[in-house]
Amino acid sequence: MSDKTIRKTATSTDVARLAGVSRATVSRCFSEADTVRKDTRDRVMQAARELGYAPNQLARMLQTRTSDMIAVLTADFANPFQPALIEALTGGLTGLGKMPLLLKSELTPDAADELVQVALAYQVAAVVVTVLPVSDLAIRRCVEAETPLILLNRVAEDSRAISICGDLQAGARRAADVLVEGGHRRISMITGRAGHWTTRMRRGGFRHRLDEHGIDLMAQVPGDYTYSGGRDAALRIMEEAPKTEAIYACNDAMACGALDALRSRLGRRVPDDIAVIGFDNVPMAAWEGYGLSTIHQPINRLIGKVCDILETPDRGLSQAGSVTLESCRFVQRGSTRAVPLLPGDIDETDILSKGPVA
Repeated sequence: MSDKTIRKTATSTDVARLAGVSRATVSRCFSEADTVRKDTRDRVMQAARELGYAPNQLARMLQTRTSDMIAVLTADFANPFQPALIEALTGGLTGLGKMPLLLKSELTPDAADELVQVALAYQVAAVVVTVLPVSDLAIRRCVEAETPLILLNRVAEDSRAISICGDLQAGARRAADVLVEGGHRRISMITGRAGHWTTRMRRGGFRHRLDEHGIDLMAQVPGDYTYSGGRDAALRIMEEAPKTEAIYACNDAMACGALDALRSRLGRRVPDDIAVIGFDNVPMAAWEGYGLSTIHQPINRLIGKVCDILETPDRGLSQAGSVTLESCRFVQRGSTRAVPLLPGDIDETDILSKGPVA
């Protein structure tokens, strides 16, 4: 076939003519391949390659009102946990044969509601939301559209959303135990954004566990879940409560900022002078320069649960309102004193000889 016979935009009619089949057969080759004989399918695919034809997936979705697209709504890539979570999520969805539709916004009160409307306009098969707070109205719109709404890494209590999250409160309690078992009584905390469910769990679990140990916090300073926020918060803590012996940061980004401030700006030895523990177990927590003890968020199990739900015949519609909490684990590295490990905990004190936590 000469180049002159190839049109700039090939259609299914062109493919059908070249392959000697009907347009319906061409359509089935792309949407229901197992219903077409192999030799016919091979002939159609060869014709499509020669013509440079690709089916209009959006048109097919609008016509059939079905979609393989999963909307992923997110924000706050400054927190290193988010890129790791989104990478795992989009990889898991692609492995299912789904097409992730990534919609990112600023972290504002109405951002998720606006993105939900955009997602529903594309007739997506499901909506997965991370970080962003979702209103009852947005949840109701998804229910009315018969589109499952999955909240990943947070929980919306008493709603029709499906919530999948690590057990953040139990993880924070474990962080408190690690510091107390390490011999620390003068403990301070760097918190995240006020009003967020994740902040309440990470802060509340830690404080309640310290109360049970009979220990009062020396200081509590917000760090906005950022590296610079953690750095500045650590400096403020050491100014307001200079006898602090250990710091719990509600995420790893703040913990790494605190470590750099303590070591480089204040000349403190970690963990000899002061211990630091984080939360999430982002990749940089294992870097040699940090060696951060932290609470591991089970990303693989969280994504696996999302994929399991989306593979069910109703894509999770029958699971509306369910809450799944996956256990978090303590990862022991060099920023805290060594303590006896519980079942499921991981010792990565020698970070040079260990791989990342799965």
